[in-house]
Amino acid sequence: MNTTTGLKYRPIAEHHLEIGSFRFYPNIIVGEFTEGVHVAKANALVTFQLAQKIYGDGRPFIYISNRLNSYSMDPVGCGAAVGMFHDIRGIAIVSKNKYRRMLVALEKRFIKKPMAVFHTLDDAFVWSCQLLEKETFSEIA
Repeated sequence: MNTTTGLKYRPIAEHHLEIGSFRFYPNIIVGEFTEGVHVAKANALVTFQLAQKIYGDGRPFIYISNRLNSYSMDPVGCGAAVGMFHDIRGIAIVSKNKYRRMLVALEKRFIKKPMAVFHTLDDAFVWSCQLLEKETFSEIA
């Protein structure tokens, strides 16, 4: 899994599944789906169910999709999976591929959470931390 970041975070758990590899950091998941896999509601649910087991219920988190590989995705099914978990606070997509970056506009129609696209994993981590921090401060105010 090519998830190297200059940030100080270390994963608290890591899972390598047939559908992809997932690293769980405090409040952030970095997922890399396997080349050629079709991402639909069922396998998107697997990731978020793992998050519930690792984080527990009620702990907010951001999902970072590190899109190094080519795979297909059902945006309706993925949107439904995201909608089933209230602890997901946002989605970050990391890709240098212009076509994959353009597909995010379609995904945003079905995923009703804050979404952003980045060229680097470090930038996605910074955005994720800022989004979580902003939510924490708004809950206190």
